[in-house]
Amino acid sequence: MTTDIATNAARTTGFRSLASTLFEQWTALWNGETDLAARIVTPGFRISLANAVESAATDDLRGPRDLARFVADHRASIPGLHYRLDGEPVVDEATGRITCRWTVTFPDASGTPVAKSGIDVLAVTDGRIREVWSVTGLRVFASAG
Repeated sequence: MTTDIATNAARTTGFRSLASTLFEQWTALWNGETDLAARIVTPGFRISLANAVESAATDDLRGPRDLARFVADHRASIPGLHYRLDGEPVVDEATGRITCRWTVTFPDASGTPVAKSGIDVLAVTDGRIREVWSVTGLRVFASAG
C-alpha cells in the first residue's frame, strides 16, 4: 500500500511538472515562439476560442502548422502582444487536463496600454497538448488576496 501511495505521488508530481512546462511553452508560443507548436501539440490538435477572432476560422484549425500560422497572423494583426501566466496551473491528472489564468497586454491604436485576462484549459495526451478551450475577458482578473 505504501508503494502505491509513493508511486501515485511520483506520478502526480511528474504530471504537475509537465503541466507547468507545457503552460510555459504554450505561453512562449503565443509570445511568438511559433516553432514550439511542432513540439508541444499533437498532429490532430484543435482549439476552441470562446471569443471569436474575426480574421480566422479558428474552429477549422488543425495541428501544429495551422496553430503556428494562426498565432503568427494574430501577432501581426496586434503588434506588441505580450502574454504571461497568472499563478500555477491547476492539474487534473485523472482527465489529463490542466488549467491556468493568463494576462495579455498590448497597446491600442492610440498607444494606450490595454490588459485583458483569460483562462485556458489544455487537454494533454502523451505529454502533448491535443485540445485547448480558451476564454478571454474584457478586463484583468482581480487578485484573490
